[in-house]
Amino acid sequence: MCARTLIILPILITSIFAQSFRHNLTGGYYDRGGNTDYKYYNFGWSTVANGDIAIGGLTLKDSEFLLAFDKNVSNWQGESYEDDQNLILKFDLWANGKISPFMMFETSFDKLQGIKSRTNYGVGAKWRVFGDMFSISAAFLNESEETISKSSIYVYTYWSGGDSLYVSDIKDNKDLKPKTFSRLSIRPKLKLPIGENFYYESQYYYKPAGDDVLTNWINKLTVKTKADWLDIVISYKIKNDNLPAPKIFRMYDTADTGRPSSITFDSNGKGSSILYDKDPTQSAKDGLGDYYIQNYKKNDSTLSIGINISF
Repeated sequence: MCARTLIILPILITSIFAQSFRHNLTGGYYDRGGNTDYKYYNFGWSTVANGDIAIGGLTLKDSEFLLAFDKNVSNWQGESYEDDQNLILKFDLWANGKISPFMMFETSFDKLQGIKSRTNYGVGAKWRVFGDMFSISAAFLNESEETISKSSIYVYTYWSGGDSLYVSDIKDNKDLKPKTFSRLSIRPKLKLPIGENFYYESQYYYKPAGDDVLTNWINKLTVKTKADWLDIVISYKIKNDNLPAPKIFRMYDTADTGRPSSITFDSNGKGSSILYDKDPTQSAKDGLGDYYIQNYKKNDSTLSIGINISF
């Protein structure tokens, strides 16, 4: 069924180019120099086509095509700091009906969460509970994920002069492979006009895959201006991954015969304790090898203020 989705989508896209499109462009920028050298920008673009789509002798009534792209980038002291991106391709059949089946494809990455690549595709349906104000969507997805931490095995050796452990080597983790699995996605969505010039939208993604659960709560307040083509947009997002990606793999130097048994990551002599979230038993159980692993943080939030241009 998922393979058919990837075959059918390009056919639909070719037919959709005959439709009229609505475009939205969003963006924001922040730059601070002097004592702090920090630059940040975000960019978003989406296009939507609605109407009846003809494919040969077949007409798909009341259909909607969506292509959306979002990117955030920042630099701190001349070095890359924040870098995340998301691309969604979605086709809805009977988009304005009570029940609307859809096909979708999504690909993303997030440097600060340790996600090098996350791609999913599948099929689902949307139920309009209260007209255009409140709806619930659900989809069955096939997902592949690859994390960044392939060159992050830190080897620790005992230093008698400082009576503590130090990093003596950094090695590649050749056993860390991309993962493929199935995921369920459930998304309630609220659209709420507030007076004539304000519009609030909130959607909450709940994506379980066994014990691995992703959530993403997206809130957006749109302030209309006197220009029909220009809005001010305030966005607040909260992401959570209850099984975050591994960030650093730690291990003791197997060739180090001089380390006292009392010197460990938890009790590092005259040095500070060395943090980890999983011990080798937990790490091996999760299929990540016999390491002490420090993960990326579970929660990640973003507040942005920018403009939206419609054309």
